[in-house]
Amino acid sequence: MRLLERRNAIQNLLFFIRWKLWLVILSAPGHLAFALRGWGDARAGIWRRLRLAWRLIRIHLSLQCAHSPMELLTIVEEVLRVPPSVDGVVVECGCYLGGSSAKLSLAVELAGRRLIVCDSFEGLPETSAADDLPGADPFRPGDFAVRLDLVRENVRRWGSLSVVEFVPGWFQDTLPRLNGQRIACAFLDVDLQESIRTCIEHLWKGVQPGCRVFVHDADRPPVIEPFEDATWWQRRFNTPPPSFVGARRGLGPLRRLLGFAIKAES
Repeated sequence: MRLLERRNAIQNLLFFIRWKLWLVILSAPGHLAFALRGWGDARAGIWRRLRLAWRLIRIHLSLQCAHSPMELLTIVEEVLRVPPSVDGVVVECGCYLGGSSAKLSLAVELAGRRLIVCDSFEGLPETSAADDLPGADPFRPGDFAVRLDLVRENVRRWGSLSVVEFVPGWFQDTLPRLNGQRIACAFLDVDLQESIRTCIEHLWKGVQPGCRVFVHDADRPPVIEPFEDATWWQRRFNTPPPSFVGARRGLGPLRRLLGFAIKAES
């Protein structure tokens, strides 16, 4: 038993070093640059950004996050980039343990907005053949299930719970409630193609012109294909598909799973 406990401790330490500490070290220049870009910004100046960057790092080291530090830093910077004159909330679909929610809540608080977190809190729904990739482990219903009370506590402890609204339930049941809601930024980490379509269907009209919808797993064709389906976009929105950055390749070595669609200016 002691040997097994020792082996588990070593495995946990190696996991921490490889997937947490090492990624944080690699992202340190990006976090410093993020802080320096606050020069002259009355709302989110250097010192506020520096404190925010440190808190983002603490969250990443303390919680199991399904993203890299630079991926969420990119979204945080976008939240701060949107001018106060642009009305809208920030929407997150799919939150896992709440690491991304905690990070986003800090950015939303600094930006003077609200964060709406949508998740089933029962894991993934039924999958389809469209989600299967050769050589990859298939998703299964119930994957990534985390209780709402645990996510809420993680956000309370590490983020700013006062600016967060949780919307529990399956997307097809809950997202219609957001129809008409103005959206300044959105983050979709929902894994499945049909879930992506559902999110786009109910959120896209609310996305403000010039604003971005970030998508995790941008390297997976099933996740990106709905953004490239011209027939579907014409039928649903009477528009061509939006410009998408990072499809199948991500935004760089430290942001390889992140991409974003841009809502065209009016």
